[in-house]
Amino acid sequence: MWCPYNSKGAVYAGFTVLLNQIGVSFDMIDRVIITGGFGQFLDIDKSVTLGLLPDIDREKFHYYGNSSIGGAYMALLSAEHRQSAGEICNAMTYMDFSTNTAFMDEFTSALFLPHTNLEQFPTVSAKMRETAN
Repeated sequence: MWCPYNSKGAVYAGFTVLLNQIGVSFDMIDRVIITGGFGQFLDIDKSVTLGLLPDIDREKFHYYGNSSIGGAYMALLSAEHRQSAGEICNAMTYMDFSTNTAFMDEFTSALFLPHTNLEQFPTVSAKMRETAN
């Protein structure tokens, strides 16, 4: 059975595991690109509060619309862009989350509201303290 907590947990766990795998922390991220129809309607603050997105500077989040169509047009019409797309494809690494124990641990932790590790969400923690007082 589908549950919205599963989706938000999977997204955040994916972020966490990918960054941990390459030895990068959230504060080292310069930009988070959000695309597609789903991303169009995301409220960044609420998405951070729910634990869907990482608690980083809100200016780092950028919405690019339906970028897959734009990229397909660029690759179709430009040999330079087509070559660039091929280079990016060849540089990608596949990671299977379904068998990744770190993902399962992070996913389970990310299912809760609020997140089980509030140290990862300092602005959410601060809001909770303000409303408690």
